[in-house]
Amino acid sequence: MNTEVSILHHHYPSRLRETVEQKVQPLSKFYDQLTSMHAKLERLNEQHRVELVANVAHGPTLVADGRGETFNAALEDATSKMTTSIKRVHDKHRTERRRQRRTA
Repeated sequence: MNTEVSILHHHYPSRLRETVEQKVQPLSKFYDQLTSMHAKLERLNEQHRVELVANVAHGPTLVADGRGETFNAALEDATSKMTTSIKRVHDKHRTERRRQRRTA
């Protein structure tokens, strides 16, 4: 899975890029069809915002937005939302494949 981190309108230390990549990489274990993940980091006044965009092969584009008072809180929020979305798409894909086998 390809991972890309973009920082918008603010200077974050380079170690935060590594932190984001370490948090995002384990998401691929939930669904092997993830092709890429793009993380956008932004600071809005006193609030941090992390947006995760995941591309699924032959499937939807998943978007999760996390906000928090600290960067880590925003990253945790976005990661948990993305985990839920990935699991939902994976379960839906498995259910559709089972239905196709039964009707065939």
